[in-house]
Amino acid sequence: MPFLRNAWYAAALSSEVSEKPLARQLLGENIALFRTAEGVGAVEDRCPHRFAPLSLGKVQAESIECGYHGLRFAKDGKCVLNPHGNKAIAPNAHVRGYPAHERYGFIWFWPGDPARANIADIPAFPFNEDPQNFTPVFGYLDVAANYQLVVDNLLDLSHVEWLHPMFAQSGGVDAHKTEYAVDGVTVHARRAKPNVELQGLARLYWTSPSQRFDARSNMTWMPPSNMSFDLGATECGAPVEEGVCLPNAHLVTPATEYRAHYFWSIARNRQVNDEAASAKLQAIAQRIFTTEDIPMIEAQQRNIGNVTDILSLKPVSIDPDIPAVRARRILAELIRGEETKAQAAE
Repeated sequence: MPFLRNAWYAAALSSEVSEKPLARQLLGENIALFRTAEGVGAVEDRCPHRFAPLSLGKVQAESIECGYHGLRFAKDGKCVLNPHGNKAIAPNAHVRGYPAHERYGFIWFWPGDPARANIADIPAFPFNEDPQNFTPVFGYLDVAANYQLVVDNLLDLSHVEWLHPMFAQSGGVDAHKTEYAVDGVTVHARRAKPNVELQGLARLYWTSPSQRFDARSNMTWMPPSNMSFDLGATECGAPVEEGVCLPNAHLVTPATEYRAHYFWSIARNRQVNDEAASAKLQAIAQRIFTTEDIPMIEAQQRNIGNVTDILSLKPVSIDPDIPAVRARRILAELIRGEETKAQAAE
């Protein structure tokens, strides 16, 4: 299965990467992630000497040292030390290095042409770096399914009425006003829930005596598989900025064709200095993803077998599928464009 290469993907939570290297399979490639005093690195997880995993080594200065024979490799993959014999470094003593950058609480990597990697193109999740106004919590899940099934789930704002009792409305889907839009290669799914009963995560931070509010859940997809979720609620008729705001990041990175890494964060503009509130929010979100979304997505994958493109099975189509189908088609076109350019360059 081809993946979009010239794009930023989440590789890890910032908290996962330290001086002890982290092994992670990303887009079918085994990569070692590590942290130095000057930033993070991502290199092929295979020493060219005896092919030991570099992730079993350790960080030395600005390089990663193989734990088998001590060869060291810089972040660009070049060998910078051979501790043996005359210390000469063989011309083929190098591994692939990937552009990597830390931002918004995540480690990002670029699997395509390094010359095209621009950190300004990393999707923006500013609420994760705005401690005056927001406090975020983070999480990670390993999903035994194709990454686009996870994206489909997140772009479908209707499934909460059946899969997530905490978010269900007494009026069901008819209580919502849903709109879809495409802006270039970005897909928007917006759901307004005016004058509804208190429900969902927003009610955890609701301090008004009102028992009803205007709620919203707006998902934005950016290729290849990064999503920003504007979740919140206000007094009926009040401006958005006056209410409870719970902006989310949902970042889905393929490990292989049939396994995905799912990184997420949820920030809040209420109880921003309350550590107990953070622990509660993190636990609720992790429980929902772990016990409700992920089992359903993995069951989907088991049912469709070794299929990565669900559209090839010609499934029944309903309105909530619109944003996911549009995202799949945009991504497929971007991948085809990369393949065409690569073939032309050969």
